Amino acid sequence: MTTDNRQSIITLKTLLLVASFFVLPAHAAIDKVTSSTLQPLKTPSTSIPVNALLDVAIPPLNDGLHLTDEDDTVFPEVRYAETIYFSNQLAKTMEKSGAWGAIRVTPNEDVVMDVYVTGTVLQSDGETLDLEIRVYDTSGKQWMKERYTQVTGKYAYDRRMKKLGDPFQNLFTNIANDVLRIRESMSDKEAAGLRQISELRFARDFSPESFDAHIGEDRGGILKVNRLPAENDSILQRVNKIRDRDYLYIDTMQDYYDVFSQRMHLAYQDFRKASFDSVVKARLLKKQGNRRIIAGIGAILVGIYGRYEGSNRIQSDAGTATAAVGGYVIKSGLEKKQEAAEHTEAVAEMGSSLEAEIAPQVIELEDRTITLSGSVQAQYVQWRELLQQINKQERGTL
Repeated sequence: MTTDNRQSIITLKTLLLVASFFVLPAHAAIDKVTSSTLQPLKTPSTSIPVNALLDVAIPPLNDGLHLTDEDDTVFPEVRYAETIYFSNQLAKTMEKSGAWGAIRVTPNEDVVMDVYVTGTVLQSDGETLDLEIRVYDTSGKQWMKERYTQVTGKYAYDRRMKKLGDPFQNLFTNIANDVLRIRESMSDKEAAGLRQISELRFARDFSPESFDAHIGEDRGGILKVNRLPAENDSILQRVNKIRDRDYLYIDTMQDYYDVFSQRMHLAYQDFRKASFDSVVKARLLKKQGNRRIIAGIGAILVGIYGRYEGSNRIQSDAGTATAAVGGYVIKSGLEKKQEAAEHTEAVAEMGSSLEAEIAPQVIELEDRTITLSGSVQAQYVQWRELLQQINKQERGTL
C-alpha cells in the first residue's frame, strides 16, 4: 500500500470516528430506575411511660445556599420553601412511630424542647435529595450527625403509579429510625431527666434569679440538674403556665406549617418532576456536548496535521475537510450545552410561583389576636418578648 493510500485511509477513519460521536444512537438516553419499595418505620420495642416521652423540635432546615456555586441551579425561593416542607415531612414521619411526645416544627432552636433535629439541605433537584442531619438533646449532648442521600427514578413522579407519598419518603424514614434507635439506647429515667432539664431551662429564662442555681454544667458544657424545686413552688407553677402559652403559640405555628405543606404538595411535586426531567436531560445534553466538542477538537487537529503534512493535493483537501467537520462538531456541542442551560433555566419560572406561599401570617390565639410582623422567626422573637411582659405583669400582682 502506498503512503498516499495509507494517509487517505487514516483520514477516512478519522471522519468515521467523528461521525460516531456526532450521530448518537436513539437509545443513548437511559433514565436511572430506582426501587420504590418503602422502608418500614420502626416503633418502640417496649411501651414508653408518659413522663419519659420526649418532645421534639424540628426547626426549618438550613437552606444550604452558602454551599452552592455558579454551576448549581438552585432557586432561593424554592429552597426556602423546601426547608419548611422537609422539616414537616420528617415531623410527620417521626410522629407516626409513636415513640415521642409532641413533635413540632418550630421557628428556630430557641424553643425549649427535649430533643432537637436540625440539618442542612446539601442538594435537592428532584432526582437527588442530600441532607446533613444533626440531633442533640436539651442538655446540649449530641446524639448524632449523619448525612442522608437518596436518588429517585422517573417512576417516582408517574401519577399512573398511584403513589401519593413523597418520592424521598425512605430518606425521612431512615432518619426517624436512627433517632429512635438512639432513644431506645437510653433508659426511661434518663429521658425523664431530660424533661426536667427542659422545664428548668424555660424557668431559668423567665426567672433566672429563682432557678439559676437549680441547673448547671459539667466539664464538657453539658447541662445537668443540681437540685429540683419544690413541687408546690409558686414561681415554677406560674412559669409553667407561661410555657403552656408558648406551646399554644408553637401549636398554632404547627398548623401554619401543616397548611403550608399541604398547599405546597401538588405544586411542589410538579416542580420536582420538571426539575428531575431537567436534571436528567441537562446531564445527557452536557455529556453529548462534551463528547462532540472533544471529537471536534480531535478532528481539527488531525485535519490541520493532514494539511501541513499532506504530500499531494488530495491529502491536503482531505485535511481541510476533516478540520471543517471538526469545527461543525464543536459548534454542535456548544449548541447542546446552550440547550441544556435553557432547559434548566425554564424551571425557574415554576419555582418563583411558590414564593407567594411562604408569606408570614397573622396568628390567632384563643384569648386574643396578636399581630406579629416579619418572618416566622421574627414573629417568634416578638412572641417571646410578649411572654416576658406577661410574666412581669403577673409577678407584679403576686
